[in-house]
Amino acid sequence: MEKRAMIALALSMVVFAVFMFIGERSRVGQVPPTQKSEQPGQAQQPQPPLAPAPAIPAAGPPQAPAPVAAKPGRDVVVETPLVRAIFTDAGGRLKSFQLKKYRENLPFTPIYQFKVGPVSLDLDRYYNPENSLAHPKEMVNTGPGQNYDLDLGWQGSSLSGSGGGGPISWVASQPGLTLQDAGKGTLQFTGRNSSGLTFIKTFTFKADSYAFDLTVQVLNQTGQTLDGQLDLDLREEFAGEVAGRYQTFGFNGSVNNSWTEIKSGGLKDPRTLTGKIDWAGLDEGYFLTAMVPQTAPKSLVLLKETLPGPMVASLRTPVENLATGREAQFSYGLYIGPKDQKDLETLGLDRAVNFGWFNFLGQPLLYALNFFERYCGNYGWAIVILTFVIRILFFYPNHKSYKSMKAMQKLQPKVAKIREKYKDDKEAMNKEMMGLYKTFKVNPLAGCLPMVIQLPVFIALYRVLGSAIELRHASFIPTLPFTHVVWLADLSTKDPLLITPLVMGGTMFLQQKMTPSPGDPAQAKMMMFLPLVFTFMFLNFASGLVVYWLVNNVLSIIQQHYTNKYIS
Repeated sequence: MEKRAMIALALSMVVFAVFMFIGERSRVGQVPPTQKSEQPGQAQQPQPPLAPAPAIPAAGPPQAPAPVAAKPGRDVVVETPLVRAIFTDAGGRLKSFQLKKYRENLPFTPIYQFKVGPVSLDLDRYYNPENSLAHPKEMVNTGPGQNYDLDLGWQGSSLSGSGGGGPISWVASQPGLTLQDAGKGTLQFTGRNSSGLTFIKTFTFKADSYAFDLTVQVLNQTGQTLDGQLDLDLREEFAGEVAGRYQTFGFNGSVNNSWTEIKSGGLKDPRTLTGKIDWAGLDEGYFLTAMVPQTAPKSLVLLKETLPGPMVASLRTPVENLATGREAQFSYGLYIGPKDQKDLETLGLDRAVNFGWFNFLGQPLLYALNFFERYCGNYGWAIVILTFVIRILFFYPNHKSYKSMKAMQKLQPKVAKIREKYKDDKEAMNKEMMGLYKTFKVNPLAGCLPMVIQLPVFIALYRVLGSAIELRHASFIPTLPFTHVVWLADLSTKDPLLITPLVMGGTMFLQQKMTPSPGDPAQAKMMMFLPLVFTFMFLNFASGLVVYWLVNNVLSIIQQHYTNKYIS
């Protein structure tokens, strides 16, 4: 019975280790999305004033439209305290969307790197990101020659193509838009093709939000009744091996009130999602681009991805029996920004933050982290405080576990005698063992039950610390004391100096030495080998998770020392 208990404990730890190792190895293999050859954030040359939008004729007998030639697009810039967006008046499409409060990368200067296989030790010089020229986070990632975000298309039986009957000429209502404080403003793009089909795209921005609105008007002046569909496209080029990451790169949406996730790289054929489209988006791990149909109950989503190339989510809305001289109007909510639940709630997108099977535990853990950070001003200390709280919650079951292992250690001489006496009769041996445990009121499984109980909490916290936007670029101890060498400057990435995982491994080894011996030498060796396995895995884990595990081990050592010293 004792042997089975130890094997169960060892297997539970190994399963947990393998679970995290596979997830983190797939994460480490990722590279950031490719950047466009054109830098949209660079200063733009002054543009001549744009012509005002053409007036839309009132409904009535159609007139023969004059041929319109497409022209090169000019940039239209939208500035708010949160974002800098660049549209092109060639379609009113989005060329760039930069998040001013987030950066592509922290400003480190490499000094030296020593690498052995998947493990590397990195020496970097740290520059204060507040005083650096680090580029803001860019949300439009498409390759050269590809279409931009929020492309509007029309498909129909009589008129086809992106403009529905030939190239379309677009005109912006104004050369740009700047919002301050809690301001609100609109930007309009009007397009018309030679067949007489007119589109009006009206964007409404708020200065204090990553969410904005889009209204699309379709006016039929073609001289015939139209049936077709309106396509609104999002596209994102995901680079690197992203298919195995827990915080998936790819499609993230809700259809028929059911959360749906499709990994980039796993979409071999186009896929259609039908039903009630609550929202559809492309997920970049820490960031989300999403569209919410607000007046299109019959919409569907078409997903396609051709590697190498972008994943495209196309929201397709039917336009039925649009008579000549009449117009149809559709409204969308749009969100381009961080996966912060406070921001996502604006459009009901908070389900985009999902921590998998243990989401019901991950959400309160994230709430607790945010709560502690508000008071201590540092997510590193917030993790330390959260570790103390979790340790207090599990103090009693851990205490019972240590007492049980201590009692089991005292019974080892009696257990050895029973094994020797009944070594040729397994059934009699198990019967005597059970009698011994019953006499001394010892539960051989008590030592591993706390580990099994805490396993869901560990996994949920692993998901939170490895994928929550709050931990991205959040620092604990940015540099080694009295130096400019980068240390724990980003809790969402590994410790570049490998200090915390190595110290963590040492605490695990010390904890195993303090744990009462299981009696079986083979089992004892197996248990002492686990710290080495965990140390190797944690070398590439998010440093926030390593900090949690290290503090948890220190508290475990203190509690175990108390048990060993004061419980006889």
